[in-house]
Amino acid sequence: MKGRFRDRLSEFLAPPDPGSRPDICAVERGPRGCRLTRRSMVGLMTAGVASAMFPKAARAAVCSAGAFAHEILVGNVSFSPDGATLISAGRDMFVKFWTVPNGALFRTIPTGNVPYSLAVSPDGNWIAVGMAQGELALWATDGSNQRTLTGHQDIVGAVGFTPNSQKLVSASLDSTTKVWSVQTATLLQSFTDSTDAMQEVAVTPQGRFLMSASDTQMYLRLLADGSTVATRPGTVLAVSPDGGLLAAHDQASLYLRAFPSLDPIASVPDPVAATALAFSGDGKFLAACYGASGARLYSAPGLKLVSGLGPSNGLSLSLDMDSLGHYLAVASGQSIQLYSLPLGAAVPVCFMDVAASSPGSSGTQYTIGGVAYTVPCGIALPAGAVCTCNCVPGSCPCVQDTGCGCVSDVCSCDAQTCSCDSQTCSCDSQACSCDAQTCSCDGQTCSCDSDIPCGCDDDYGCGCVGDTGCGCDGDTGCGCDGDTGCGCDGDTG
Repeated sequence: MKGRFRDRLSEFLAPPDPGSRPDICAVERGPRGCRLTRRSMVGLMTAGVASAMFPKAARAAVCSAGAFAHEILVGNVSFSPDGATLISAGRDMFVKFWTVPNGALFRTIPTGNVPYSLAVSPDGNWIAVGMAQGELALWATDGSNQRTLTGHQDIVGAVGFTPNSQKLVSASLDSTTKVWSVQTATLLQSFTDSTDAMQEVAVTPQGRFLMSASDTQMYLRLLADGSTVATRPGTVLAVSPDGGLLAAHDQASLYLRAFPSLDPIASVPDPVAATALAFSGDGKFLAACYGASGARLYSAPGLKLVSGLGPSNGLSLSLDMDSLGHYLAVASGQSIQLYSLPLGAAVPVCFMDVAASSPGSSGTQYTIGGVAYTVPCGIALPAGAVCTCNCVPGSCPCVQDTGCGCVSDVCSCDAQTCSCDSQTCSCDSQACSCDAQTCSCDGQTCSCDSDIPCGCDDDYGCGCVGDTGCGCDGDTGCGCDGDTGCGCDGDTG
């Protein structure tokens, strides 16, 4: 289990392991630099829908303006069983792996479709990703051995593993809940949700029960045959690691119930609809996120507010706490926010992908043991790291502009030079000085200085909003629509 995650993290110090992971299976819903050759998916979809464990020098600074983890909304976050890795799934159709708590990006995997759910198996060997159009993928945690589980016909909005990691449960908007064999990637059972389409699932630590939630009700079901044992109001839920508590939100109140009796224990009025809930590894804390209203941390079982967790950077649809009780991660717009437990204090770390960030922010890439890591500029690198690209500007100027197709093919960091109007501009760690023109670098085109490509919010240049120059809306000069001066079509003087 630990090997699959630690193979990429051997150079980092991991938090001490006070014990084995509890059996919890709850599921929540150049320069311009290095060549990160990857085409943005921004133009394909809409955007609506540290800690003392590390040396201070290795901590990333708080994100600069334009530094993001994903190009658009982060839909899901989940910790690895050992707490050393955070995995995020974005609506940009990428799943990304980050070190904790310093936020270094070390693996990116395209999903092929928009992901809506994410789960890591309790043994740490598998990742399940539920996507649009009924797609469901099962991967080894290093991204290999990718398998497709075929059977759903609509968005797979919830996935969860059984405590022994042998089975995977998925729920879809096609009104079915299915149980799959992880070993053989085959369908074992399919339950029809005749009343509601389930949007959340949690397999209880005992492995006997399945909790499901629709947009109005929660269902306590037997995993063996899917039959409903009881129902209660609720739209999002979480089961404590020891299986003794059920947390739920019904868009009017946040409450805890004994499990599996579902007898009420505590509740607080909470009229803002929650989008996800998560227990800490020891069951002493409950976290909730609230869409555009950020997130909160409560004590359990009394539901006393511990922290409001600060302002949100955008829509929050997912959160998770590591099993060791050190951190809480919250998806926040295109960003990821990290908080330390037990007080919910913000950790000054920036989860940044250069390919998902605007040119105004920059990152550094280094390698250790053949693995490439990306962090924001300005932090010291770990011992043994070899810097391959230093302070590379972000390569997606169209961040938050869903109509723009960004291409992350930029000038390479291999001491090449590129020609610009007979000038030579350095491609090594500073912006091309090409007087707002473009230059050719290793067969690619890179934007120089402040020349923003057309199709972006604040863009300019022919064909762009507010543009000037011949052929543009407000153009001037000879040969332009409203040209003036000797030799021009409508010249005067």
